[in-house]
Amino acid sequence: MSKRFSTLDTTRLLFEHPKILFRMIERMDRNEARYIRESDLVAEVMDYTRTLGNADRGRVRLALNTDNLFRSGLVIDIIKAEGERRLVFQDALINLMRACNASLYQELTDARLRGHLVTLRDVRNRLETSSFSDADADYTELRDDLNERVSQLIGLLRQNVLRMQTISAQLADLSGDASRAPEKFLEFRQNLFEQIVTLYERHIKPTLVFLNPDTRLPDGSNLFETLEAMVRLLESHGDHNLADQLFRSSISLNALYKPIQAVAQEVEHFLRKTRQGMVQYNAMEHFYGKLQELKSETETLSLKRKWLEGGDFARSTGFLVGLRAQQRPKHYAFGESSSYYQLLFSELELRLNDRRRKAEVPVLQQVDGSGRHTRIDVQRINQLYQWLETLELRPTSDLVRELHGRLDGFIPGYRFPDLLAALNRLVNSPPEGLQVVTTNRFRILDQSSDSEQFVYRKRRLENLETTESNDPVNQEEQQHA
Repeated sequence: MSKRFSTLDTTRLLFEHPKILFRMIERMDRNEARYIRESDLVAEVMDYTRTLGNADRGRVRLALNTDNLFRSGLVIDIIKAEGERRLVFQDALINLMRACNASLYQELTDARLRGHLVTLRDVRNRLETSSFSDADADYTELRDDLNERVSQLIGLLRQNVLRMQTISAQLADLSGDASRAPEKFLEFRQNLFEQIVTLYERHIKPTLVFLNPDTRLPDGSNLFETLEAMVRLLESHGDHNLADQLFRSSISLNALYKPIQAVAQEVEHFLRKTRQGMVQYNAMEHFYGKLQELKSETETLSLKRKWLEGGDFARSTGFLVGLRAQQRPKHYAFGESSSYYQLLFSELELRLNDRRRKAEVPVLQQVDGSGRHTRIDVQRINQLYQWLETLELRPTSDLVRELHGRLDGFIPGYRFPDLLAALNRLVNSPPEGLQVVTTNRFRILDQSSDSEQFVYRKRRLENLETTESNDPVNQEEQQHA
């Protein structure tokens, strides 16, 4: 009798050197077959063990010998067809190897999902005629079969969700050619479109339909209707433990709908990208993958590695050098801010009120820069101040900016220095119920290079700035000086 390993030793060696079966399963999936050709397995083992030591090389070759795999029970059948031998491995071993490598997860197709649904319908029909007695062996067997099938379905769908959540990297691989061959972008886009549409139509969309509780199927009840019917049957016959377990399983299945829906939206968004968007997307995914590799090196049992060793990565990536010295961009976090929308709506309401009073708007007399007359300036400022007294104001951190936005382009002949002069009077005699607070202690005004209008520069986020002089004429002349 030739020397061989036990089932435990053979399995241990397979998981010590998993790349062999990983590659075999990938080839099996590409060929859409349920078997592995013996010649392919032998060639892969010989190629893999070429770099191993003599002792390890002999052990691996002996463990993955066809006779040893068959005697240990890991290969359940050997088929001779077309002049070759085909090995059928244990489903449990193949599924366990898939669980160790997310890239080997099989996307659920419409046919496989319908097969699981038909099986659950059959269990429901058998449950309707069951005795619901623990003393009945048929009922206990049916209950175990139900638990096994539901658990298997949840496991497959969760694997499918994890597989789909890695679709960003898959899309990045598919779009890699967009950055290398811009002249063939149209042809590339057509091929990419066909591949992604196939992925969407064959795997993502059927899973969405399967997990949608509102789906109506022509041949019978959907998944959740089937589970709900079994829960009612079990509750009506007093088996509350199994009914509760089945109800929790339906909740777990329902929770898988949203992550798959998010993947579907990501695929649809990707298909609308231009070439530049694909290049940017591919670059981000490329560097994100490198950061993931650095992070995975810290997730070990050794407590010495707790920081990312990204020095080489930073030097090879030019935009990271000196990044910490750069000021980070500020984001506008008003998506969930009710106060932001209240201010926005109040500002819109004030602008609408101004528009309703369009007929009452004063027309300020035009003046030239030379030959100025004090009487005309005072008249303009008085007109503007009278208009400001009739305006409805809201609390603001910058009264000058708010009023300038409401007056500029709305009042004929208005200029920014007119507002500053009118605000002197507003500070000295504010409207009833309002208080004007000066916060710009340095009293700085700037003039932009591309516009003839003055721009107010805030120093603190309080209220408004006033000018130094209380004389409107002198103040305006100082601003022009």
